[in-house]
Amino acid sequence: MAGYAFRSLEDRRKVETLWEKGRVPKEIASELGTSVSVIYNELSRGRDGSRLPDQRLRYNAELAQIRVQKSLERRGKRNNKNQGAEAREDR
Repeated sequence: MAGYAFRSLEDRRKVETLWEKGRVPKEIASELGTSVSVIYNELSRGRDGSRLPDQRLRYNAELAQIRVQKSLERRGKRNNKNQGAEAREDR
């Protein structure tokens, strides 16, 4: 995981597996070679609202991947309101 701006689905599945085994974010970060804040952000991104047997919020790697992909698709898109203003400026 270290050195990459974006996590792969495989990395997210590792986080999911370790989280379900009861590991804390600090242990997950150490094992994957990344910072604790990255793990907290990842756990937040993949919350699906359900709980594990130990009452912690469940992390879903596939949901996290979908959210990242949607975020990347929205990047740089303009809304219709701004496009109209730019068209008027070009005249």
